[in-house]
Amino acid sequence: MEEKKINKNLEERLRFIELTLRFKGWCSRSDLTKKFDISLPAATRDFREYRDLCPNNMNFNEAEKYYEINMHEFVPHFPINFKTAIGFIRNSTNSKTIGLSEFDSIQSPPRLSEPDLDVLLKITRAILGNKAIETEYFSVDNGFSKKKLAPHSLIDNGLRWHIRAYDYEKCRFADFVLTRFKNVQETNIKIEKNESRAQDNQWNRFVRLELIPHPNSNNVQYPETLVHDYNMKDGVKVIEVRAAVAGYWLRLWNIDCSPDHSLIGKEFHLWLRNSVALYDVNSVYLAPGYKK
Repeated sequence: MEEKKINKNLEERLRFIELTLRFKGWCSRSDLTKKFDISLPAATRDFREYRDLCPNNMNFNEAEKYYEINMHEFVPHFPINFKTAIGFIRNSTNSKTIGLSEFDSIQSPPRLSEPDLDVLLKITRAILGNKAIETEYFSVDNGFSKKKLAPHSLIDNGLRWHIRAYDYEKCRFADFVLTRFKNVQETNIKIEKNESRAQDNQWNRFVRLELIPHPNSNNVQYPETLVHDYNMKDGVKVIEVRAAVAGYWLRLWNIDCSPDHSLIGKEFHLWLRNSVALYDVNSVYLAPGYKK
């Protein structure tokens, strides 16, 4: 039988029903009306649509007047991964609907600074339009300067936002902190081939990182915990990252990158066993313990 076609608005509401069932265990008509500003009869029709789509996923609780998840036969129609799930509950409307926000149940580290929206929008337009920008910029090492940049990518290093861009004055690609921009001016200057993302070797190069439980028992007493924690295969967690950002990630993860696993401290649970992989990685100065 040909599957019934669903318009995007209805699909969004059916997806919400399914995710609320999975997160909360039940979903009511009022959940739908609050989230989508629809009438109760419209919410009833949406539940009927979901039952037609997935007849065994939920049962109606007559006493409570809501639908409960049928754990024994539930088969998701809208598969999700962990990132999708976290994104759903981080949405303030969704978290409020399922009741998590009422108990301060979701906590993320606060950002100490937030980029100016106007700066971000000008930069994204430059990226998508393949054009340069002119800006004032503040650097910790060099102070105030005026720059002409060709931005090509955004980076969230876990603490703050950067852009990856070609610096016309220094004739090289580098990272620039978004909160340090001032008076960004858009231009009609089209970037040349040598200024484009395709020519950024550090960005296009991928580095294979082999992470293992830290060998020093002062750091880790039960390495099998980390094998489980990071879903290691044969005691190793292998991940490939861009060379341009490798140093950021290694610092964020507190990876001991010394060749002889010499960093001592409970914060260093993992050791980079193939530190040679960081050869000629420009961001390596951020990697804990790495010595050229």
